[in-house]
Formats: sequence, structure tokens, C-alpha cells
Amino acid sequence: MKILRELTAVRLLQMRAIKFQPHNPFVWGNGWNAPMYCDDRKVLSYPKMRDFVRLELARVISEMYPDADVVAGVAINAIAHGVLVAEQLSLPFVYVHPIPKDHGLENQIEGDLRPRQSVVVVENQVNTGENILKVVEALRRNGCKVLGVVTIFDYAFPETREKLEDMDVILTPLTNFETVLRHAKAMDIVSDEECEVIEKWQANPSKWKK
Repeated sequence: MKILRELTAVRLLQMRAIKFQPHNPFVWGNGWNAPMYCDDRKVLSYPKMRDFVRLELARVISEMYPDADVVAGVAINAIAHGVLVAEQLSLPFVYVHPIPKDHGLENQIEGDLRPRQSVVVVENQVNTGENILKVVEALRRNGCKVLGVVTIFDYAFPETREKLEDMDVILTPLTNFETVLRHAKAMDIVSDEECEVIEKWQANPSKWKK
């Protein structure tokens, strides 16, 4: 896994899918100021990187969860990645909304999912973990066993790790914050001073201010 984390980090940085602006922070959808941003949607635009992510996520699942019955993508950003992985593994695919829809059939789980099936969840990236926890809860309410969660990138926030552990959720990322930042520094994408700012943010992102 260490080699995989290194390879994935370098490739994401080379394609500029991860950006750093410690002195002009991004504003995330939840209102947090953040000195970095992972635009993993770019992966889908580059066939070689798309294939790499598909194959490596599938390999992780086949090695860690050989008894998986179904692949579930977190709606909406991980649907594409989830479909690619399910196709690679020749497994059924469903996707799960963090909250039920308020129209139509008002589904939360889309697709044919049956109780007692073993599910692996595919997420595009993990930051606060709120969507993953809601998806896992929905799958468990449906009577399914959630084997684990795989993702491309994990911000590895301490608070998020605690929440996942409390919910007994195993998370396996292709790469993570520490690996990406180390390579960004080695590639002269960020300076030592900028690294300090970013590390301080990562330790307590909800309270960080520029």
C-alpha cells in the first residue's frame, strides 16, 4: 500500500488535481476555509489516470474483500468511479444518497440491493466523512453488511478518523494527506512555510482561519 500511496499522490499532483492556496484559501461547500482542494473529478478526463484508479480500487477490493457481493457508490460524486470498479470486478452496482430523495420513489438506495448482501462502498474522497457515515447507516438499515470503504484520497482529519472508528467503518485510501503534502514539497509545489500552514489546518480544519 505504501508504494500505491506514493504513486497515486504523484499522479494526482502531476495532473494538478490537488491545488494549494494557503494564502488565498478555498471555501468548501460546508463553509470551511481550506488551503488545499482535491478536484478528483479530473481523473475521469484522463484515460490513463482513470484506468489506474479503476484498476487499483478494484485490486484493493479484490484483495481485502474477496467476498463482496455488491459495489456501492456514494452519490453523486463517486457514482462514476463506483461503476468503473464494479465493471472491473463484474459485480452488481448500486448508489446511495446521503439522504433520501424528496421526490419520485423517495429512494435513498438506487438499484437492486437485497438484505444480507456484503457491500463495499466507493467514495471519491474523504474529508468530514459525513456522507460516508450516512451511506453506511442506510446500507446497514437495509440489512446489508458493509465490509469497508475505499477512496482515492483521504484528508485524514483526526476528527473524521474518530467518527469512522466509532461507527466501525474501515477506510482504505489510494493515497492520503501526509503522502500528498510530502510529495508536493519535494516537487516544489509548496514551500516549507506553506507546508506549516497546511499542516496546522489539517490538524483542526473546522477551527482553522487564514
